[in-house]
Amino acid sequence: MCDPRHHHRRPVERPAERVFAQDPELRASDREREETVTQLREHGAAGRLDVDELEERIGSAYAARTRGDLSALMRDLPGTLRPRATAAVRHDVHRPGRGHGWLAFGQVSVILILIWALTGAEHFWPAWVIVWWGFALLMRSAPGLLRTR
Repeated sequence: MCDPRHHHRRPVERPAERVFAQDPELRASDREREETVTQLREHGAAGRLDVDELEERIGSAYAARTRGDLSALMRDLPGTLRPRATAAVRHDVHRPGRGHGWLAFGQVSVILILIWALTGAEHFWPAWVIVWWGFALLMRSAPGLLRTR
């Protein structure tokens, strides 16, 4: 048996909201426009839309006034696509030492040092990039690195 203080929270189905969500004459929100643009970009990345058509549809999505206008842009495309792993990338940004660009920094630094070594190895010009980029990454990563667990 449940404790009387324990409240079960079930989602409440509101039929009116379902009707409103399907009404194409309702005004579209900025969030709905952004979601449509994101889906259009996914379809463009999948090769279903060429660059010109993608740009045209994105412009129409931002200019759309109603939900019907937005759904018309998606009418000839398959259902919703699975979102890419961007949520996992955003989650990793807050972990110390991850997601701050350290891997790219290391790779670019190695490439710059190789170019410097192959072109005569006189003045160590890669230091300008390595020092400043490293400093920026360190400042960006420091809050995560200094956090106690």
